[in-house]
Amino acid sequence: MTKIKICGLKRIEDIEAANALRPDYIGFVFADFSHRYVNKETAAKLKEKLSREIKAVGVFVNENVSFVAELLNEGIIDIAQLHGDEDNIYIEELRQLICGNEDASYDKSSDENYEAYKPGADKSESDKTSGDKIRIIKAFNINKIHDISEIDASVADLVLVDSGTGSGETFDWNKLKEIRRPYILAGGLGPDNAKSAIENIHPYGLDVSSGVETDKLKDIEKMKRFVGIVRETDEEMCCISKAEREDLGQILKLQYLAYQSEADLFKNRDIPPLRETLEELEEEFERGTVLKLVEGNRIIGSVRAYEENGTLYIGKLMVHPDRQKRGYGKTLLSEIEKYYPGKRYELFTSTRSIDNISLYKKCGYEIYDSKVISDELEFVYMEKKGKKI
Repeated sequence: MTKIKICGLKRIEDIEAANALRPDYIGFVFADFSHRYVNKETAAKLKEKLSREIKAVGVFVNENVSFVAELLNEGIIDIAQLHGDEDNIYIEELRQLICGNEDASYDKSSDENYEAYKPGADKSESDKTSGDKIRIIKAFNINKIHDISEIDASVADLVLVDSGTGSGETFDWNKLKEIRRPYILAGGLGPDNAKSAIENIHPYGLDVSSGVETDKLKDIEKMKRFVGIVRETDEEMCCISKAEREDLGQILKLQYLAYQSEADLFKNRDIPPLRETLEELEEEFERGTVLKLVEGNRIIGSVRAYEENGTLYIGKLMVHPDRQKRGYGKTLLSEIEKYYPGKRYELFTSTRSIDNISLYKKCGYEIYDSKVISDELEFVYMEKKGKKI
C-alpha cells in the first residue's frame, strides 16, 4: 500500500501519536535552521519510545557524512534522507561507512549485469525498495533539477521529490510521470490532497509535515485524518476479483513486465513465463482460477491456481514492477487460498528469489523439498496446510 511518512517529530507526544497511528516512517530533522530541529540526544530519547514497526528517518542538509553514518550505526535513525547537494559520490561514501551494509563490499566492476541492476534501471522494484534494505533516501527539488533523468540516476535506495527543503508547497505533479523508479512525494501534502495524489500519480509513499501541524506543532487529529485518508484511498482503488476471459491479454502483458526481473536475475531471457502465449494462458484459465488485482482501471496484479488430488497448486503470483513492496503479493496469495479453503497449498520458487521465499514464509509456507536444475539454478518447493473445514 502507499507508504506514509510523517516528518518533523520532536516531542514525546508526537511519538505517542505515531505509535498509535502506525505510519511506515517518521522523520527527525537535523537541519538546525528548521523549527523542527532536534539534536542527537533528543532524537535518541525519542527513538527509544518509537515502535519498532516504524522506521526513523533522519533528515539532513549538507551534513558531514561521518555524523550521518554515526547516527545510523548507533541506531538513532534507521534511514538517512539527504536534502542538500549530496551527490552519488557522497552517497557511496556514506554507504561505505554504514556498519553491516552488504553493498559496502559489492564490486560493481566485476558484475557484468550491473547496468540492469543499478538504481534507475528498468527493472523490478524489489532491489530498490525492499523493506529493511532502504538505508539512504535522496531528496530532489523538482524546481532545481534540469532533467528527470537525474532522479533515475541516483544511487540512493529510494528517492523523494519535493518543491524545496520542507517548503510545504505543492507543485505540478504531472512532471513526475516520467520518473521510472518508485518515489516518495513531498511538498504541501495534507488531509485535503492526499487522496488526489494517490489517485493521480500513485507514488510509492507520501511525506507530510506542515500539513498535519497547528501553530508549528504536530496535531494528532490532523495526523489521524491524513493516515485514515491514505489507507481508505488505497482500499478504494484496489480490488481483487476473478479474471474474465477478456482480461487475459492484459494479464499476459503484466506477466511479461513482472518476469523481466527474473530474466535479469538468471541472466537468461529464455524462461517459460516470457514464452507463454495467449492460447496457453486461456488453457490455464479454463483449468483453474485466475485472480486479478485492479487499481483504477488497470490490472496491476494476478495469481493463478488449480486443484488436483486435494492440493492447490499456485503459480504466477505477480505484481506490476512499480507496485511491488506494498503488500499486494501477500493479499493475492491470501485471496486465492480463500477460494479453496481447507486444502494443502503448494508452490515453488528459485533459491535465488530471496524476496519470494521471504514473502511465502510470512504467509505460513515452509520449504519441504528442493531440486537442483543446474549449477546456477535450484528450486525449492513450499507447502502450507489448510485449515480443516
